[in-house]
Amino acid sequence: MAQLDAQRIKKLKTGEKIGFAATVFCGAALVYAIVLFSVSASTGNALLQTVTWATAPAALVLGIAVAAYCNIKFGGELDKIVREFITETFVENAALMHPERSSLSYYVEIGQSKAEISVNDYKEKIVFDFSDFGKISLARKLNISKTITDRLTATFCRLYERGASYKSVDYREKDTKRKKTGKVIRIISDGVPDKKSYKYYLKNK
Repeated sequence: MAQLDAQRIKKLKTGEKIGFAATVFCGAALVYAIVLFSVSASTGNALLQTVTWATAPAALVLGIAVAAYCNIKFGGELDKIVREFITETFVENAALMHPERSSLSYYVEIGQSKAEISVNDYKEKIVFDFSDFGKISLARKLNISKTITDRLTATFCRLYERGASYKSVDYREKDTKRKKTGKVIRIISDGVPDKKSYKYYLKNK
């Protein structure tokens, strides 16, 4: 069964938070620099101008370096964990995707701690439990949604290449609380892959 490593995620999220803090620091340093440059220019204070030139660029470079490192080291690793977990969950629940049907419509819903996929009028759902991440941020929700839909696209384009026959396959995002359903995105239409979906698949396979 696909599982997440809660302790590892906790450590990586701590590093990711440091990166977010560094990004905020960069913004504050930039404001600091602009204000001090303005003040030194308007008052003709050469000493203040010199101090600003000496400290502001160094602070910005340090903040940018820390933010970039944390984003690559910790954020990138968390994204990798998400991708692997989604792939494993799909594999374990392949039957719930109902690949035997010729027409498939998937509904993808991202909640506060989990994602769900339902298909056609079946009651069973594929559930991706991300509770070990805590409350999922908006950025991570977007990443999870994209990873899931990319996997759907890759799966059915690959099946088509291997000779599988489907009349239509599509997906859309769903928000049960708001009773809203997003735009339909075609993967296969009239028996052939959608041009945009297939182009994306070929580019990223």
